[in-house]
Amino acid sequence: MTEGYRTLRFTPRFVSDLIDLSRTEQKQIAKSIKALDDNEKAPSLRVHELRGQLQGIWSASASKSLRITFLRLDGG
Repeated sequence: MTEGYRTLRFTPRFVSDLIDLSRTEQKQIAKSIKALDDNEKAPSLRVHELRGQLQGIWSASASKSLRITFLRLDGG
């Protein structure tokens, strides 16, 4: 699941946390990650930068209650 993406790299913690999710949640994350890799401006993702102490971290929606947080690296 974490291989074959053009613009994304995954941390060991992400992979570990993903394994702990339900199968349904894993599918939601996988669908959102593919969309994020293809077009981060897809409206369903609601990509935005977090504020305050979390400034510099970005968030994308995988469902109403499930979020993916990520960092933008140089060139990304």
